[in-house]
Amino acid sequence: MRSRLLAPVFAALLAAAAAGCRPPEILPPYATGQAPKPDALLGAAAPKISALQVPVAKIRIGRAPSGNLMFLAQKPGRFSGQIQIAGHEFVSLAFNERGYTLRNVAADNLPTGFFAGPPADCAIQRLLGVPFAARELVSLVLGGAPVLAPPYEVVAQSWDPRHGHEVLRLRAPGYEQELRFAFVDGVWWPAGGTLWQRRSDGELARMWSLLHEDLHPVDGTVLPRRTRLAGPSTRRQDLVIITYGAQTVDPALGSSSVAAGDDDAGWEDEDTASPPSDGEGDDGDANPPPVPADTPAATSPAEAAIPPQFTLDGAGLAPRGELCR
Repeated sequence: MRSRLLAPVFAALLAAAAAGCRPPEILPPYATGQAPKPDALLGAAAPKISALQVPVAKIRIGRAPSGNLMFLAQKPGRFSGQIQIAGHEFVSLAFNERGYTLRNVAADNLPTGFFAGPPADCAIQRLLGVPFAARELVSLVLGGAPVLAPPYEVVAQSWDPRHGHEVLRLRAPGYEQELRFAFVDGVWWPAGGTLWQRRSDGELARMWSLLHEDLHPVDGTVLPRRTRLAGPSTRRQDLVIITYGAQTVDPALGSSSVAAGDDDAGWEDEDTASPPSDGEGDDGDANPPPVPADTPAATSPAEAAIPPQFTLDGAGLAPRGELCR
């Protein structure tokens, strides 16, 4: 009889303890009925800067050891980055509006050698395991969140008290997207998003998700200290975590700037680099999503000279032709 009486008491104590472990809910930064308009949030999704240089960061792909990451990105679709392990080049990727170049020195998910070809998003997916288009990757590393190209409709808006985010849900033919926004110093900033593709049976299949964490002011803008990326898989080993150690907003892109293919410039050794420590994550090629509606560049790509940093050479590697055939 006594054990039967104690059972509900223990259950109540366990429930109270579990409730006490939950983080407190974050209240919205606006009064009831005063949520921001969807158009204002959508206008905040694009990055506010034109270019970003990250001379030192950490990258962890799945359960593999973390590596040093260095990259340079420029709107709307230029990128050059290199991953090093223990101070040695592991893999490098650069792309611009005319094509891509990729140096694989030691990554085991593709043959060793130098790859080059016309614009193709598959190079990004082969490197990260996430089916981002070039403009999507550039938008997110500049602190933005890629948005579906119109036409789309806003089908829901809500406040997420767990993460402290205002959440928009968009729907377009064949796709749905969730966008997250954080309120920092009185302004809404992109905090992440998820893109789903609608399958023939009507179910939604995730294509990618991203989450910007620990947003902080940097030279007049707001950038994350860490970004989590995930592709279609929900397995933790497929999660990509980028932890930024330094961020330079709108760097000069003259010919004297450091190129991502230079092994000796702009790097710290694996044993001496000291960005914030990595966190642990929670949670075949995919069809590319619609092109994000990023703000167009002031000068058309055909008229603009491409800075040399956004092209790699194949020195020391066997030519392999196109990766995306």
